[in-house]
Amino acid sequence: MKSGWVLFVSARYFRTKRREKGHTAGVLSVVGIAAGVMTLIAVLAVMNGFQFGTIEDILEIGSFHLQVDTPHARTDAAALAGLSGVRTAVPYAETHGLVYGHFADPLAMLIRAVPPDVFEADQRLAGRLEIVSGRWDLADGGIVLGLELARRLGARVGDTVDVVGFSGAFSAADPAATTFPVTGIFRSGFLEYDGGWGFVGFGSGAGSLGLDPPGRVGVKLEDRFRDRITARRVETLLPGSTVETWREYNRAIFGALRLEKSMMMLLIGLIFVVVAVNIYQSLRRSVVERTEEIAVLKALGSTPLRLQTVFVLEGLWIGLLGGGLGLALGLLVAQNINALFAAAEIVVNAFAFAGEWLMALLGGDRPASGSFSIFSPAYFYLEEVPAVLVPVEVAAIVGFAVLSATVAAYAASRRVSMISPAGILRYE
Repeated sequence: MKSGWVLFVSARYFRTKRREKGHTAGVLSVVGIAAGVMTLIAVLAVMNGFQFGTIEDILEIGSFHLQVDTPHARTDAAALAGLSGVRTAVPYAETHGLVYGHFADPLAMLIRAVPPDVFEADQRLAGRLEIVSGRWDLADGGIVLGLELARRLGARVGDTVDVVGFSGAFSAADPAATTFPVTGIFRSGFLEYDGGWGFVGFGSGAGSLGLDPPGRVGVKLEDRFRDRITARRVETLLPGSTVETWREYNRAIFGALRLEKSMMMLLIGLIFVVVAVNIYQSLRRSVVERTEEIAVLKALGSTPLRLQTVFVLEGLWIGLLGGGLGLALGLLVAQNINALFAAAEIVVNAFAFAGEWLMALLGGDRPASGSFSIFSPAYFYLEEVPAVLVPVEVAAIVGFAVLSATVAAYAASRRVSMISPAGILRYE
């Protein structure tokens, strides 16, 4: 027998109704696959948005790609900037301290001293730090504070703040405070930086805090994944220096992000296991219902392998249809996640408003009107939900969905080899 009939029969079995439940089992299988794919794509897109934003903030603002400890940071930064693959090399120093503003209570902060022209040298840093008030001016002994830190201090552009650094000439008995005029206020969107960081320029103010001269160079690469190769070249160029890569410096938080993402994929991926079991049971019943048809095909010369292929292809159609539908819905949800949240808020607020007026009409006290927000600024430090789609991950999700359906169909089709044409057709 030619094998073209296998494709025809599998498509016919997929389209035709079952004896007892019609299309219910097939439809539920397709819907289950689609729901799993859509959910995984949408959840991973949002998770990627948050994680990639966090990683970029940490690398572009906080930790650099390489940190080089060297006693000649200013001259070595110029040498490092000439290495191939190096985007910027900035001498810097930092310390923790206390800052006093308009309010009486001091706040802890991290003070980082950088060259005044760092915004021109590092465009990625300038893109991450939005100056919401004032300007980036560190040349005349000014300080640029994070938005949340300035708000908690009650400080505005033009005010002065007193900073006590925990290095240099610090004395617990008689701490010496350095006064800085606030020249700018930045917002990065990352609460740790906005609520606890300040930038000063090298000079008298940084010197009194023990931050001048700098003892470290922050290096940013064109490709951060070439950090180990570049680190070896830096060690060769600057003997005696200590080089730390972003993988080592941020090992704890990046490991936590990786574990969080893996566990989320595993838990949501259990949907495919449930759907695969449903497909297995459905196709297993299909094999039993079509025992006579299978016996006839065997009597006509079909091999058990080809008959198994019929049911495997039926599972493949379920996987492809469910995966394609879930892919379309997942991309739609991920790309319009903020619009969907806004629509949900409108619906909830409309029902709440209608309920308030209904209570008033029934004679009860009308409750105070409030606005429901899924991501309220009172609880979440964000303006919108970020979503980033990674093509490799999307393809892997759809592929796993199709594979789970196909494997379940193969397991169900193994019963075909136990059907004997002679025993089934003897009394037909």
